[in-house]
Amino acid sequence: MTYQPGEPIHTPQRTEREGNSTAAWAIAAIVALVAILAVVFMVVSRDQAVSQQDLVNVAEQARLEGALQGAQAAADRTTAEAAEAAAQARAAAEEARMATVETVTREPAPTAEEPQPEPLP
Repeated sequence: MTYQPGEPIHTPQRTEREGNSTAAWAIAAIVALVAILAVVFMVVSRDQAVSQQDLVNVAEQARLEGALQGAQAAADRTTAEAAEAAAQARAAAEEARMATVETVTREPAPTAEEPQPEPLP
């Protein structure tokens, strides 16, 4: 669009609304009311103070759990010691068996041609 001499000049006009917008105030009031209700709900629904009996119950439970863990650890140690003793017993039995086998294979059994040792009185 170019300016031609003799044409009227159109200037944009700005229109303003006069009067207050009540919708904005209503929305702000609703948001404020919701915020106040949320704060009241948080204050009212907070847990009550912990009583002395609650503390005693928690301490007793902790003591019992500690005793249980100690007993479990002792049982685990006993089981491990028993397994180790069983392994040592198996090893000793195997050594005894091997020693017996070696003794029998080194000393041949007496034959009929060899004299038998006399029994002790």
